[in-house]
Amino acid sequence: MIQSADPADVIELSGPLTIATVEATRDLLLTALQPPRDLRLDCSGGTRFDIAFVQMLEAARRQLAAQGATLRLAAGTPAALLAVLAEGGFAGWDAGVAEARP
Repeated sequence: MIQSADPADVIELSGPLTIATVEATRDLLLTALQPPRDLRLDCSGGTRFDIAFVQMLEAARRQLAAQGATLRLAAGTPAALLAVLAEGGFAGWDAGVAEARP
């Protein structure tokens, strides 16, 4: 599930964030990312994470970077998500400090 607490600032994602939900999450994120602007993702409500979700996040981050905006993880990102990011070799996603890089 995706909720925007403040459309200009934080997007909250919750529930399983996996290959089973990646298409719906992607579609919702694409809508939330318009117009391009700096955003933070709050994934503290996520219950499961996998590499498909991480790859989708990375694609969104790169898309925003190409448009001059950033996508960061909010503080409080679950350790399970940080572990999937690290295991997948996705750098620059440290919670609270990650910024989009081309």
